[in-house]
Amino acid sequence: MFSNKQLQALIDGKIVGNKFPYDTNNEKNIEGHIRQLFHRINRIPQLVCEGEWNHFGSGYASFVEFFCYRKEDVIVGEEKYGRQEIRIDGIIIDICRLAPVAIMGEDDRYKTIRSDTNEVVGGAYGSLLGGRNQLDFSGKFQTVAENLKRVLKEFDYELLEDEIMHQPLSFQAKIPTIFREPGEYLVMDAIFYWED
Repeated sequence: MFSNKQLQALIDGKIVGNKFPYDTNNEKNIEGHIRQLFHRINRIPQLVCEGEWNHFGSGYASFVEFFCYRKEDVIVGEEKYGRQEIRIDGIIIDICRLAPVAIMGEDDRYKTIRSDTNEVVGGAYGSLLGGRNQLDFSGKFQTVAENLKRVLKEFDYELLEDEIMHQPLSFQAKIPTIFREPGEYLVMDAIFYWED
């Protein structure tokens, strides 16, 4: 996988990789490649993919996050006081901006919308970065996950495994993450971090 030197380079915000477009060391090329991946995923029949491109509105995220779901996995709740809650079960894919790697796991998201305008007025969602065993899939999403894995492979992204990602980082570092404290860092934190 990554050497300690490469992990430190990732922490420092440096691009690591010998596959196109990462080998060009050009952020615009990489962003364009990730956008092509996003559009390709949206061409998978019956699948909707939403992307978070703007670093979650704060700081810097070393990854772009996609949330993919089928329309059948959208559950619309009862309307109360002019608002509706929507629950969406799906799959998160985090695509690293600094190396040709990704992680993927299940999530459920909630949106509260105003019934008269469809304006989103609240919501909640999780992250793959906060806990263990979040890179697994239930039977419900096996087919979707397999389709997504094929597209990631088509775009030369290596899907990293849970066991590797949750190994303790073997050197001292300062990582801009909100998910763990210094001394508790995992390999995942060196690759996928978000300065909030």
